[in-house]
Amino acid sequence: MGRAINKTVMIVESIKRRIADLHQNTAVGSTDKTDTWEPLEEGLLPLETTRHVSMITITLSKLELDKSSVG
Repeated sequence: MGRAINKTVMIVESIKRRIADLHQNTAVGSTDKTDTWEPLEEGLLPLETTRHVSMITITLSKLELDKSSVG
């Protein structure tokens, strides 16, 4: 998720170079993450922020994967 996507893709490409005949299925999406902070002082309301985070799921397999999948 987020900033780790670049490293994930680099690792998958490295694995694909080392192991022959791998099948790959990739899914890209996003999700909303909500962070909540409780105030240190009494009488204040908790602070909530929502952020949009990108994510990628890469499945590698020696067996054939679902061909109807877009990725």
